[in-house]
Amino acid sequence: MLLHKSRSQGSEQFQRAMAESIVFDERLQAAKALIDECLRDWTEGARSELRTLISDAFRVDQAGNIRTGSVLALRRMDITDERWLRAMQAIGDAVQVVGLKAYVRVYERDANGQYQPIGLDITAV
Repeated sequence: MLLHKSRSQGSEQFQRAMAESIVFDERLQAAKALIDECLRDWTEGARSELRTLISDAFRVDQAGNIRTGSVLALRRMDITDERWLRAMQAIGDAVQVVGLKAYVRVYERDANGQYQPIGLDITAV
């Protein structure tokens, strides 16, 4: 979930956003097992590359963590198989919020009156 708070002053706009940091608990493994079951049935006799498309969501990043965005994207797929729906419920149940991250964005109004983002490199300060 992303929470926004904006304030405009003349030609500048400041936006503070809060994003939840999430991880998955052990229920993610139950979801993965159901998804694998679906894939075995759906891809029987098909090329193995098809299975890779969904299985890719469970790959880990360089730090060894599951890529949460990829896993959560599975929930947006319009699949009505009962096992798939149970797997998507298990993914939702496995989500654990472990903290919040604050972000600050600054925008400047251009000649057309539209706000354009200003790139801030805080690490260079």
